[in-house]
Amino acid sequence: MAKEVSMIVSWNGGLVEEGEISISAFDPMLLRGQGVFETVRVVDGEPRFWGEHFERLSRSGDSLIPEMPKREVLESQIQEVVEANELKNSRVRVTLGTNLLITAEPLEDDIPIVNVAIADHWPVNERSPLVGIKCTSYAENMRILRQFGTGEVIRSNTRGELCEGCISNVFFVKEGRIYTPSLETGCLPGVMRSQVIRRNRVEEGKWPLEILLEADEIWLSNAIRRLRCVSILDGKEMPPPSDFFWEVRHKIP
Repeated sequence: MAKEVSMIVSWNGGLVEEGEISISAFDPMLLRGQGVFETVRVVDGEPRFWGEHFERLSRSGDSLIPEMPKREVLESQIQEVVEANELKNSRVRVTLGTNLLITAEPLEDDIPIVNVAIADHWPVNERSPLVGIKCTSYAENMRILRQFGTGEVIRSNTRGELCEGCISNVFFVKEGRIYTPSLETGCLPGVMRSQVIRRNRVEEGKWPLEILLEADEIWLSNAIRRLRCVSILDGKEMPPPSDFFWEVRHKIP
């Protein structure tokens, strides 16, 4: 369905209608996906955990983009886009390559459960030079999501270890304890992942992908959806979210 409302975006520091952007046919991000991005949850006009998002954007951009804007400049431009679109609560994406694009969209409905599939035949390459980088070359993740048609797909790495989802970090609960794959597995250092770890006792480690079949609960985290509980795993219905899940979720602003 076509979008009815044209949004205002920030393009290289100036506010324009989304259809007014002009990009070179030879732009490296367009041709090769040579860029980085962050997606930020804005609530009551405030970009949540912006400091952590900026730090990861800076790390990701070190070897991929020509120049990193200052933190306060990007934050000011985020505020301008949010205000221009009159969005108090929004999903903001900062995309940085040869050009700088900041977009804002209405925040999605807060749905705390998700249907998930497992893909053990399309592993994450934990030895890739892009490990830990939130790169605009996201076609692999999008293809896997479309192939399965679920809200998320959980993947192993090349060693068969539980790693991450296409757009989420993974936690699992066993006998009241929370576990999550360590960064050594090749998973992205998610901003929301770090918030969950900071506010709770979480054990980081390496486990085979099959450990999920033994879990009491499986949780997924990302910056926009915060923390969600898996309701269906590979077609199998999981128990409803526990009080423990809600307790952990409510700790995250």
